[in-house]
Amino acid sequence: MKKYALLPLLLLACACLFDSPRTLPEHFALPQSTIARYWHSMLEHRHLSALQCFLHATGEGVERMLPLPDLVELRVRDFRVADRGRGQVDVAYKVEYRVAMGDSLEHFETGDRLSLTHTGWKIDRPLLLAYDRR
Repeated sequence: MKKYALLPLLLLACACLFDSPRTLPEHFALPQSTIARYWHSMLEHRHLSALQCFLHATGEGVERMLPLPDLVELRVRDFRVADRGRGQVDVAYKVEYRVAMGDSLEHFETGDRLSLTHTGWKIDRPLLLAYDRR
């Protein structure tokens, strides 16, 4: 009889374990961290890791990715996040890079649309213009 009295408590404990909120991996916890991971992976020519930043990526996409040239510096900054609702954001940002140590720092602006998934923020698609808010 005592065994059966503990059964509801055991079931409740199991339910709490499975129902607890999941911690997102640090590199996908924010839209900005997903974008930074993508560019860092591309800088290091780790294309499979870069593909993991995309929502609908498959391993076959690695062959179609264009590698970045060897750079001595690359950073992403000046993030501007626009909430689109329903777990989507548009993020505009600046990519700064230096090809060689004596070169000046160059930059361009770009953007991505990201979606929140159960594994974190993933790039849904690149935006053609940093100011595309459709």
